[in-house]
Amino acid sequence: MMASPNTRPHVDLADVSKWYGREPVRVEALAGVDLQLDAGEFAVVLGPSGSGKTTLLNLMGGLDRPSGGRLRVAGRDLGSLSDAELTRYRREHVGFVFQFFNLVPTLTALENVLLTAGLVEAPRDAERLLDAVGLGERARHFPGQLSGGEQQRVAIARALVKNPSLILADEPTGSLDSEIGARVLELLRRLARDEGRTVVLVTHNEALTRFADRLLRLRDGRVVEDRRRPRAGEGPARR
Repeated sequence: MMASPNTRPHVDLADVSKWYGREPVRVEALAGVDLQLDAGEFAVVLGPSGSGKTTLLNLMGGLDRPSGGRLRVAGRDLGSLSDAELTRYRREHVGFVFQFFNLVPTLTALENVLLTAGLVEAPRDAERLLDAVGLGERARHFPGQLSGGEQQRVAIARALVKNPSLILADEPTGSLDSEIGARVLELLRRLARDEGRTVVLVTHNEALTRFADRLLRLRDGRVVEDRRRPRAGEGPARR
């Protein structure tokens, strides 16, 4: 097991809103969201297109700033950070897994992961991560030699190699078959439960909720369901 990170994120949203444009055509993507996530939680966020899932992820990851309210991660008020401070926060504390792979085509799978590993002082072992996502034998292949599902797994390893304390995933298993997808989700769940990392995964797929110990459902920019599920040895789920 890897050592727990020095910074364990506690994600705290207080009346957070996000809107785009100006009245009378302003579009509200999030509307007064109150949400707290503890270190070590694996949260799955569900909701239809346009419900605010990706906006929520982008705010937590420092890719965007809230229009209203306060958002803290590990004690940092993200809305008050400078652009340089937000860049450092993303680089050192957040692992992103997006729907699009964005791999460097002239680098091998291993080299793509190592490229990100070079951004931090204490990265995870890149080769072991590729093996964990089922790509140990494909590490020296270029993205053009890999299937879409294999490229997604490289992207997941690339996000995890930074040893991030907060992992944000947007439909990370959408292009994977069920067996490999379950393997990836088990890896994310172990990172949350065994190493105290916070994992937030957004998806349309209801089946993925079986891996979560926190279920959030968004509709029209609001949290309409927030349910914790008991872990092994715990009592009934808390609401």
